[in-house]
Amino acid sequence: MPNPNLMCVLRKACSSFLVVFLVSIGSSQAEVPAKPEEIPKLLYDRGKNLSAFKAVMNVTTMNEIDKSRQEIRGFLLYRRPSDFRFQGLGSGGATLFELVMKSTTFELYVPQEGKIIKGDRDCFARRFPDVAEIEGLIPMVLLQWRDVRFDRVLSIDQEKVVIRMTFQGRVWGATLDARSLNLVRLVRINHRGDIDLTADFGDFKQGENGWLPARFEVASPVGGWRTIAKISKIEPNPFLLEKNFQIETTFSVKTETCR
Repeated sequence: MPNPNLMCVLRKACSSFLVVFLVSIGSSQAEVPAKPEEIPKLLYDRGKNLSAFKAVMNVTTMNEIDKSRQEIRGFLLYRRPSDFRFQGLGSGGATLFELVMKSTTFELYVPQEGKIIKGDRDCFARRFPDVAEIEGLIPMVLLQWRDVRFDRVLSIDQEKVVIRMTFQGRVWGATLDARSLNLVRLVRINHRGDIDLTADFGDFKQGENGWLPARFEVASPVGGWRTIAKISKIEPNPFLLEKNFQIETTFSVKTETCR
């Protein structure tokens, strides 16, 4: 059975990926296109220049089911199209875990247990389903919207534009600021028509990187958890090597194959 505390920490790690992916949303000078169905392509075009980034995150997760609360500080590396690494630190600065995901595989290093768990993403989704839910948001928040199918406009006014779209077989609603087209909210709709996942973004700043939200919140009404993350610094398009996405330990550890 999965370790509940480990799942909680991992959930925060993957959710923290979401805020830095918003670097691809674009500047605050955007104009709403004449046709709302052009929005997915416009946002996709904005995100093409992001190849990699580094970030520092502070993340808090609350679980309504067991009434737990946990906070971590983390360091994130990301490289398109699907490589990322996250190191989660506890309150004393000790490493709680390191998670690397590349293409269709993952590796999870847990120092306290002296082991590395590795396998394919399907196994990761079975073993850590809540984490996989958050990770599934990455392509959308990163605006890799080439395969997004615009369905219709749900509402539009002077403050916001809300569109319904389909991505990877699921129905989503996206709320964007009417002037800047900054992405401020994502919701996922299940087959019963209920919202089963939400992501809200805000606390946008002024200046060159004013489109970057300093705060975001992801919540699962079904899972009963809520994650709040704050970003303190980000470095777009750093030079990253392949070894940056490989786990190397200073001592021998056992390897466990994900099943």
